[in-house]
Amino acid sequence: MSIQFLQQLSQSTDKEIVAIAREEGFNITTSEVKKLRPYLEQFSFSWLFLGIPKDILVEVEAVLGRKRSRQLIALFTK
Repeated sequence: MSIQFLQQLSQSTDKEIVAIAREEGFNITTSEVKKLRPYLEQFSFSWLFLGIPKDILVEVEAVLGRKRSRQLIALFTK
């Protein structure tokens, strides 16, 4: 995952993010994107080295469920 990619996502519309996710093989709805957008905007460069904070992971899991949240995180860590 690159910083440029995350910046691109944060500047993309909800529909564009849905399309990008589908290209990566991950299905997400625009309503889920709306719920997750605040966490994307909180992204910190330190997450690349220290991992995503547990409170953020809990919130993502609350929106997507355990299985889908792990799939999404796997996309960002590949």
